Amino acid sequence: MNHRELLQRTYDYARETSMLAGTLALLEWDQHTYIPSRAGAFRADQITCLSGILHERQTSPTYGDWLATLAESDFAKDRESIDAANIRGLLRDFKRNIQLPESLVKATAHATSIGQQIWAEARANDDFISFLPALETIINLRREEASILQKPDRTKYDSLLDQYEEGADSEHIANVFDSLRRELVPIVQQASEKERISSRKIVAGSVFEIDAQRRLARWVAQQIGFDFDRGRLDDTEHPFCTTLGPHDHRILSRYFPDSYSSGLYGVLHEAGHGMYEQGTPTDMHGLPAGSAASLGIHESQSRLWENVVGRSRGFWRWLLPHAYQHLPPLRDFSLERIREDLNRVEPSLIRIESDEATYNLHIFVRFEIEKDLIDGDLKTSDLPDLWNQRYREYLGVTPLNHATGLMQDVHWSAGLIGYFPTYTLGNLYAAQIMQAAENQLGDMEELFSRGEFFPLLEWLRVHIHSRGRCIQPHELMRQVTGKPLEADSFLNYLKSKLL
Repeated sequence: MNHRELLQRTYDYARETSMLAGTLALLEWDQHTYIPSRAGAFRADQITCLSGILHERQTSPTYGDWLATLAESDFAKDRESIDAANIRGLLRDFKRNIQLPESLVKATAHATSIGQQIWAEARANDDFISFLPALETIINLRREEASILQKPDRTKYDSLLDQYEEGADSEHIANVFDSLRRELVPIVQQASEKERISSRKIVAGSVFEIDAQRRLARWVAQQIGFDFDRGRLDDTEHPFCTTLGPHDHRILSRYFPDSYSSGLYGVLHEAGHGMYEQGTPTDMHGLPAGSAASLGIHESQSRLWENVVGRSRGFWRWLLPHAYQHLPPLRDFSLERIREDLNRVEPSLIRIESDEATYNLHIFVRFEIEKDLIDGDLKTSDLPDLWNQRYREYLGVTPLNHATGLMQDVHWSAGLIGYFPTYTLGNLYAAQIMQAAENQLGDMEELFSRGEFFPLLEWLRVHIHSRGRCIQPHELMRQVTGKPLEADSFLNYLKSKLL
């Protein structure tokens, strides 16, 4: 077999493995949407079984030999070629997966499937004690994985972070976050002082029909570019987006009768993820060139559409008549009053409901706690007290209960330790990306006010989505924006918007 034939066989194998991963994702999507209440235990068994089969394929010695041969072939020599990028990415994934015992992979799959089910019920009942054993099991499994994957010059936590943001390390991120925090504090103080003289929040005393919110959110997602012929929108406990195949991208959100914005912005955020997935090359699905560059870049797309676009004046000039039609209580409020409400800076308890200025403070809390869980000696049972302490220190608020405290996010119950920093990275990336887009396209407020979102989406398709996972995120940012990751673009964006 010559190298070209071997490359094609390797691609076919990777694509078949991706089909299994998509089937696994379908089971997980169903678990968060329509699964019968008594089916959870068997679903965990299904997910565990399929995770084992998937891991077996991902770590096949024959597959590893193919990749090793291709890594020495002419296809890998041209570092700029798509084939070389695919070989690098597949080999990187193989080397990571081969270190993990199948028993650990299956144990983690089972623990996180059951853990998410327990979390959902415990959160609804504000019952941390019933969730604690499941959480301890998940944390211990992730500690074991981190110990196995740890590199000599990195921390254990770095090995988990590397799953989501290739090339990142926690020391560098901690320095970036510390610098960002120092700059954010005066912005939050000034913006909060400005808000004290404003009128009450719009949500006070208003009721927004859930079905009307769903209809509006779905229509908005379609208008900004989410293709519903290749995706769908459903309800869930905690918003997320998942990809099941090259033409099957599913977004999920939640809605509350006392909020006109929570469901809408959940959909905008997840639609940003979905449009990124829909913009990756379909002929490369299942390969690195058909995948997202990183979770930080992924979050840049969701945060860009949710906040940079979705909270802009132009966006709301376009949306206002439609919002009035679907949500009658909003008719009592002007464009400026609604934007004032949406961009209000006010320390709060819930991360996904927080404003742009304080949002990253929520992430800093989680990042520091995660590091202590993996690299330090923090006990899972001590989480509530530490969480509340950090919230008082960073945001000046104390959770009312566990549901509004450390149990508000699904991530830890799903084993997603190391994911949270990518949200702040996404905010920083988004500001840089939008600045680069405006340098080429001009000020887009007028376009948004006419409901013209395609120019921005097409620009993102060309510069971000179509690039896949061919280069590391820091290099992608340098190529797209002309500079490495930095906080100035984000800070300037906040100041111009909020002060």
